[in-house]
Amino acid sequence: MKRWRNRVAETAVACLLAGCAGVAVPSKDAAVAEVAAATQAFLAPLSPDLRDKAMRPLADAERTTWGFVPGRYAGVAFGDLDAAGTERLQALLRTLLSAEGLRKTMAIVQLEDVLRAIEGRSGADVSHRDPARYALLVFGEPDPLGEFALRLQGHHVSLHFTFAEGFLVGATPHFLGTNPHELREGPRAGERVLAAEEDLARELLQALDAGQRQRAVIAAQAPADVFLGPGKDAGALGEPTGLPVAAMNSYQRAIAWRLVETFAHRLRGEFAAQELARLEPGFGDVAFAWAGGLEKGQGHYWRLHGATFAVEYDNTQNDANHVHTVWRDFARDFGGDVLRRHVEEQHAGRRRDG
Repeated sequence: MKRWRNRVAETAVACLLAGCAGVAVPSKDAAVAEVAAATQAFLAPLSPDLRDKAMRPLADAERTTWGFVPGRYAGVAFGDLDAAGTERLQALLRTLLSAEGLRKTMAIVQLEDVLRAIEGRSGADVSHRDPARYALLVFGEPDPLGEFALRLQGHHVSLHFTFAEGFLVGATPHFLGTNPHELREGPRAGERVLAAEEDLARELLQALDAGQRQRAVIAAQAPADVFLGPGKDAGALGEPTGLPVAAMNSYQRAIAWRLVETFAHRLRGEFAAQELARLEPGFGDVAFAWAGGLEKGQGHYWRLHGATFAVEYDNTQNDANHVHTVWRDFARDFGGDVLRRHVEEQHAGRRRDG
């Protein structure tokens, strides 16, 4: 009986933390324990100076800020690590991301070398095109049953994971971008790191009949960027516009769902399954919208936008060869309101204690 009561209590806490009224949630996640253990293993051998760079309190304001432009970001940078530290970092990333998610992320990091070579031909300063500048930052103590968060950030990469009480309570904001989107020279010519994110959306657009496409195409010209970038909230998109998933046939709905899966499956399998199970019940109310050219090579933009989340894709810069993608969860970015209240209460408590 005591064991049963504990399981009920765990489920109630999970549902509270996840903001998932009416949605079943798993019991405490063994995957979170693996993340915590891998984070501890990454941090423990670091020098005191590097450990100080790698860690911030959970209440630190940096936790709820993000960016993706070239630059130096808080945390321990890839270039700070020796070979053993790099191996430990890769092991940690494998507890957070799927094989495909890790492949995409590291391919984007490697695009910095491509940009360095391309832009360096003119004699321009290309010191900012540096794969060593990507940085990992840990917020809080990585206790498998405690509250902690991880951020991996650099040019065209901003990944956030927030954990509490043994659960993943936030996997967003989640941003990946590519420049170039398609490599057009050299031994990797033809490679598109974010190919599925473009191709599936085109497949969906082509599957629509004339009336559906008229509803889905919201503008003849694509916006210059995604709307839900750093510092923007759900209001930046307004109300969902375009073609509701509920107005699609089963084949079209399946493609739309595969688009969402393309984002979620960047995450480790257990985390992806959790996110998809939470998003699926209201998927019929999500709207698909397209803006810009309909032919390859033309600037274009698409999104899937519902009451609780949105995924966006924009390819307009650099002659439509520069992609930004973002996934935002309006209730659970950075862990959501429940974690935010917890952090504020804990932080206030420490101040009162002295």
